[in-house]
Amino acid sequence: MWMIFAALLAAAETPPAPTPTPTPTPISLLAPSSAGTSSRPGSLAELARRIKLRLPEGSEGRTITNESLKTLATGVELTIAKAGPPVDTEGAEQADAEAEQKQAYWQERYWEAQAELEQAEAEVRRLEAETARLQNEFYSTDDPALRDGVVKPAWDQALADLQAARERLEQARTAPDKVRDEALRNGALPGWFRGTAPRRPTTGGAVQE
Repeated sequence: MWMIFAALLAAAETPPAPTPTPTPTPISLLAPSSAGTSSRPGSLAELARRIKLRLPEGSEGRTITNESLKTLATGVELTIAKAGPPVDTEGAEQADAEAEQKQAYWQERYWEAQAELEQAEAEVRRLEAETARLQNEFYSTDDPALRDGVVKPAWDQALADLQAARERLEQARTAPDKVRDEALRNGALPGWFRGTAPRRPTTGGAVQE
């Protein structure tokens, strides 16, 4: 009897074994692959660029903490974006070169029209001054032979040249706008025709506008 009592007393004093803590099941955050297998990114940086985080509705702006991670993770899905097609650098460089050639062509034509306009204006001013000088000389010359034989023909010629120069000036005034309008219809940009023409060196070493 005493042995049975000692056994019961020992069993009562023995502490119960602690219940083992269950190992938490990792939360699956990666969306299953529909193809079964996929190519692995070459680096962590590439993986980070291709990962898209899709949060459940109403989760935007929330701070993720250890307490809210389990609840929030039920609607989280990580997917890897497909890599885009390679950039055609050769085609882009060719397009840039063609655009530069097009710009240079229309700018050259526009600046030539501007230069012709400036030359026409300068020619009209010169002939106006020349006709005024010959007119004064004609009325101030007392010698009839010199006045009618030399000054008058020169004056008449200057008047004819002035009339022709004024007609050329009228045409030259519309030329730059015509070139610009034609260029815009062919895809040119308005900014190409702002500013003045670059200064170009001549064969003699001087600088030409």
